Amino acid sequence: MAEGLEFEELMNAPRMRMFRKLGEHLRTRVRGLAVLFLFGFVVGYPIAGEGIDWIINQSSLIPDGTEIVVLQPLELVLLRLQIAGYIGIMLVVMSLVWDAAIHGKNLDIGFEIGSVGKGLWAVAKSLTLALAGLLYAWEILIPFLLEYLHEDATAVGLQPTWHLQAWIGFLGSLALGSALAFQVPLVVLITLKGGLVERSFLTYYRRHLWFASIVVGAMLSPPDPLSLALIAAPMIVLFEIALLIDRIIPQQK
Repeated sequence: MAEGLEFEELMNAPRMRMFRKLGEHLRTRVRGLAVLFLFGFVVGYPIAGEGIDWIINQSSLIPDGTEIVVLQPLELVLLRLQIAGYIGIMLVVMSLVWDAAIHGKNLDIGFEIGSVGKGLWAVAKSLTLALAGLLYAWEILIPFLLEYLHEDATAVGLQPTWHLQAWIGFLGSLALGSALAFQVPLVVLITLKGGLVERSFLTYYRRHLWFASIVVGAMLSPPDPLSLALIAAPMIVLFEIALLIDRIIPQQK
């Protein structure tokens, strides 16, 4: 009986009620998010074709002596579908950022009252961070890894021959992973401002969150330790920067 009462008290605690309300709110958005993903997928398919043509013509992405090959007839179609899926995912992420920014204390989830202007501002910041992540991937991450992998193969006397789908998928996963990883400061500041978590909670579980960043980096990056490190490290650094910003400019509650 005592255990039942303790469990009931836990479920009725203000923070648990807040998370339940948040879950209910998100469930009402599932259909809209699915439609948005489908829209991004359909629109992204022809965009993916143009993007593939452009990437293939970028000599900086193909080290000297490397050959790009196609191994199956449907490979290009499958690749375009994969990239279209990435575009759909990015639209869903932007929608969630918008939703988190404009909704206020309706349903008592703890957020302060929002507005369309705040939503637009949050999306603008999210796009800016995503572009910063893409710039990081394009200028630092991708060239470094491609050169490293090319030299690693030639060092043992192999002729580098890259599979088109694997090559583009590698570039796409690095670009998407970097764009999503650079959303960390915005996510941290929104959750702090909305009252979902306290600053003391994030600082107390800092090492756990670092480890979580490594796990997420493994999910977003290709399956090699170097790519993992180059995705996870910016997430950890940006997390610390977000905490520093919150400390210097406290969020109004």
